[in-house]
Amino acid sequence: MERLLRSPALERLEWVLDGFDDGPGGDGNGGDQSWGEDADVVLAPELAARIPAQNLVRTIRASARSYAPIVVVGVDVTDHTAKARLRDRDGKIHVLTCGVEPDPPHRLSSVWVSDLVPASLTPRLPMDFAGHDLDGVDHGMDGADHDGAPVAGKAALMVFSGLPGVGKSTLADAVGRVRQVPVFSVDWLLGALTPFGGRHLDDLLGIGAEQLTTLALRQLSLGQSAILDAPVEDLPSRARWASLARRAGADFKVVSCVCSDPVVHRSRVEGRVRGIPGWHEGGNWGNVSRRRAEFVPWDGDVLTVDTLLPFEDNLAEVLRYLDA
Repeated sequence: MERLLRSPALERLEWVLDGFDDGPGGDGNGGDQSWGEDADVVLAPELAARIPAQNLVRTIRASARSYAPIVVVGVDVTDHTAKARLRDRDGKIHVLTCGVEPDPPHRLSSVWVSDLVPASLTPRLPMDFAGHDLDGVDHGMDGADHDGAPVAGKAALMVFSGLPGVGKSTLADAVGRVRQVPVFSVDWLLGALTPFGGRHLDDLLGIGAEQLTTLALRQLSLGQSAILDAPVEDLPSRARWASLARRAGADFKVVSCVCSDPVVHRSRVEGRVRGIPGWHEGGNWGNVSRRRAEFVPWDGDVLTVDTLLPFEDNLAEVLRYLDA
């Protein structure tokens, strides 16, 4: 059995990893002094022009102090690129990327190591926006102006929450059309990640919540409203979005959608067809049923809508609530 796809890029990656490991069987203390003697034939001329072969060898061997004995926690391979996720001695993950020439002998054309999350990036968004600076929004603390008065002409952050199949997306889309407000749906966002392996990422719902938070922040920073369409079963996300709305001086409106008849709810889950690129049709009632039993009701000023009632009646009630 072939455990890994053999490719020129993987072979060159293994050569670099041997150096990070201080040579085959190395321990970080100069155990194999012969590694790198073939660097002149391994490196492509374009790479050697940027960094002489022996300089690269010394740099890679010096890295053994942080990595040897090497621990590889993941590998991604194509014909001309290969990446390895490495754990250093402090437990931090780094990404080693190697590129090779497209034609034989497929010499090493690029090699670099970066943090899994580069330190040069701006920090991720906070869980509590109370002290966060929203560029472009004239606000004071907790969504008030500098005199403590509410901000005039406030935008709104509207959240349509509920389990899969209850009908929250249908209501959210209708409100978006009536009010001409963008609707950001977590299913559409996650579906767009599927061609890039998104369905196999850990904490997929957490990724979706982070995307929604970023989009909401961007809209509110521009003084514009946004509608978020997601289950929002986790309490931290609920508190996070409420704090974002407060900080932006925006109204925070929550429409919690339920389907009071589990038989109807199941038929909707298993029979729905939405055509979202990269996302599944239908659904797993066993999963939704479990989540239905565990769903925590929202606190505060929340409109709960039973989607067994006529759609037009529910839409009218939601619009009245948003105007209140």
